[in-house]
Amino acid sequence: MVNPKKIVEQSNLIPELEKMQTEMITLDYPTSGFLTPKTSKLGGIGYLPKSEPYPTNPQEQPLSLLAQINFDEMPYIENYPTTGILSFYIDCFDDILGLNFNLEKKTEQSHFRVLYFENTDQPYHNTTEIEALFKPYNSDDMEIVIEEEVKMTGSLATDPFPFETIDFKRYFNSDFFEYMNVKFGDQAEDVMSYLFDYLSPGGTHIGGYPFFTQEDPRTIESPYTKLLFQLDSDLGYASLGDNGVAQFMISEDDLKQKNFSNV
Repeated sequence: MVNPKKIVEQSNLIPELEKMQTEMITLDYPTSGFLTPKTSKLGGIGYLPKSEPYPTNPQEQPLSLLAQINFDEMPYIENYPTTGILSFYIDCFDDILGLNFNLEKKTEQSHFRVLYFENTDQPYHNTTEIEALFKPYNSDDMEIVIEEEVKMTGSLATDPFPFETIDFKRYFNSDFFEYMNVKFGDQAEDVMSYLFDYLSPGGTHIGGYPFFTQEDPRTIESPYTKLLFQLDSDLGYASLGDNGVAQFMISEDDLKQKNFSNV
């Protein structure tokens, strides 16, 4: 009988995995908690200064708040903001929620928007004002991703391993499945299943490695190496396709400079 745990322990894969560990902030959903426009949350109404027009798509329909991260509530993670609010808006009037399949246009923020406000003491649009923007529209015409707003809390954790991503390819100079098949032969499938169960990829988090349900859309030369935010349908608060996962990626330079216009 194949013992994939023993096979992995006897290989030199574990030391390699330890070298690849990276920090992340895992995001959890507490069962209760008072929500304000500045609270870290999924869905609902977020913080938007009066000086900032409400984001819309090219048809001037309002975008929906997917998630909001208040970094004053989050633990420290290198290169990521330590203060301020980062918001992610998507186009719920679009059946693919603002995603552009054209690789050259994936960062065009016409059907989605990533907004960052370092100063959160400015007067902001209230709930009534924002809700009024959606009143002309029928909810049946929208893709509802978040049924109701829910508070998020963050905790520091370690992401040990990238599966089928360009991070794996850059480190091992090989495709994930090709590497596992060469290294473990007939036992590769059992080993991969064990790694998947043991390391539990996915989840909702900031930083760490992205987990793609199909394949990494980036090329090996892509500058978008940092995971800005990943939302997983894992706990049922979000509905992304068939229990899917969404990622927002950014380059390391833009992240350090807090430039979120190229995501």
